[in-house]
Formats: sequence, structure tokens, C-alpha cells
Amino acid sequence: MKKITLLVLALVVSLAFVSPHKTQRQDSVVYSLNDGDQNGKDLVAKKACTLCHHPDKKIVGPAFKNISEKYNGDATKIVQFLKGKSDPIVDPDEFQYMKPVINQLKHSKKEEIEAIARYIASLK
Repeated sequence: MKKITLLVLALVVSLAFVSPHKTQRQDSVVYSLNDGDQNGKDLVAKKACTLCHHPDKKIVGPAFKNISEKYNGDATKIVQFLKGKSDPIVDPDEFQYMKPVINQLKHSKKEEIEAIARYIASLK
């Protein structure tokens, strides 16, 4: 039952990326290393990451703090994972629920992925 619930949750999250709704475009936003933590924090909410992840505690997926620890705070490695270019450092059973989200996230702007990765990496 838990796996079915997680699968449904993953489906709902992935649909959030493709459902038609009006949003403000922020194409002109330039992300810098100094503001990556706040932009990344805003983006994890916007991209629905917070439905399964929390900064300090496990929800469905691991806490961002634990992800940072597993990647040794290396934002570059987190970017590779978010782009779908490296294998996850999590339980493969848990990752199956995140695949639809990663498939959508990897098509995000480079600057957005980098800001998210810097935010996650900054949590210790």
C-alpha cells in the first residue's frame, strides 16, 4: 500500500510540471553564486521538491541535509544527478518514485538546477 501511495504521489508531482497553468516567467533572472541558496530554496518549492523532501527530516524521500551529506556538500555532483547524468545515491526503491520528477527537472534551465544543487549542498 505504501508503494502505491508513493507512486501516486510521484505521478501527481510529475503532472505538476506539465499541467497548464499561468505562471510568471522569470527568464530574465540571473542567478549568482551569492544568491543561489535563496533562489534554490525558492525553486525547490516551485518545482514541488518539497512534497517529498524537507530540509531536516525524511518525508517520502531523504532530507536535503542527508542528501548534502551523501554528496559531501558537492553541488557539482548534485547537479549531475538532477540532470539525470549520474546514478542516485539513495535506495533504488525510493528513487523509482522520483524518476518522473527527475525526467521533468533535467529539462529545467541550467541556472535553476545549479541554484537547487547549491541550496541542497549548503545544508549541513
